[in-house]
Amino acid sequence: MKVLVTGGAGYIGSILVRKLLETGHDVVVVDRLAFGDESLRELEGRPGYRLVTGDIRDRDLVDGLLADREAVVHLAAIVGEAACAADPVLAIETNFEATRHLAESSAAAGISRFVFASTCSVYGTGLADRLSEESELAPTELYAESRVNAEQALTRITGPRFRPTVLRFGTVYGYSPRTRFDLVVNLLTARALRDHAVSIFGGEQWRPFVHVADVARALQGSLEADLDRVGGQIMNVGDNRENYQMKDLGPVLIREIPGTEVHTVPDIVDKRSYHVVFDKIERLLGFHASRGVTEGVREVRDAIRSGLIPDPSDRRLVNHHRPPPTD
Repeated sequence: MKVLVTGGAGYIGSILVRKLLETGHDVVVVDRLAFGDESLRELEGRPGYRLVTGDIRDRDLVDGLLADREAVVHLAAIVGEAACAADPVLAIETNFEATRHLAESSAAAGISRFVFASTCSVYGTGLADRLSEESELAPTELYAESRVNAEQALTRITGPRFRPTVLRFGTVYGYSPRTRFDLVVNLLTARALRDHAVSIFGGEQWRPFVHVADVARALQGSLEADLDRVGGQIMNVGDNRENYQMKDLGPVLIREIPGTEVHTVPDIVDKRSYHVVFDKIERLLGFHASRGVTEGVREVRDAIRSGLIPDPSDRRLVNHHRPPPTD
């Protein structure tokens, strides 16, 4: 299949692109490379792979890239609350307006398969005890709002010839060629190694955790599935066994990084809390998580200790810090 992957140099995309190439797909990646190209550099010259440096807000560029594609996996976004708050205009232009144009252009180009990366943070304050794809959405910040608006734009375009699949990711963690350290499991692991102490704010909030490699697997599974099965569907990505309260991360860190002290700060509470049901993706794709939070902490710990990740504080590994200008 000839696939366009937007944001393919990022945390999830850098794993997905490798998986797609390994299974014989022809992959064009478009990425503005805001945090560098190291995550994809080793793929240069590989048959069936092309990297285009560009911004998905460039409509002419996007329209040209779609000309010979059969499917789109749309990952490019300003991701996370802090990154969106740092530049709200860029966030809206990228996460909503560019997504809408990409979808409209894909439909005009006759592309039916369109897999869109959304987030379980659209559930926000978690207005139900268990949240399914049919639950009320209650976003609490701009990033989640932009994903809700993009989902709604896709719904308006959906028809017999354009059948997008929306995947709402749980809270992602684990090692990738561009590991992020503004995600809670990875961040706490790095801090436990550096400081031998971590703080957990609140503690009662629920989060559905999912390994980055499992997210990539869900994306590929959705891309390759029978379109009559997944077209027009919204699916939460995760596993029912991997819903945690934030306070549950403490014992994992203590066990995997001995000597770590865990401090709970009950007065500072992130109001987002969502306990998510993953029955639908299990039913439609047979999807289960291949690993859990303990394995993720261990993996990131070992990558830092071995030097595979030389510096977890590198600003290129945190989405809400802009890298310095290169010119």
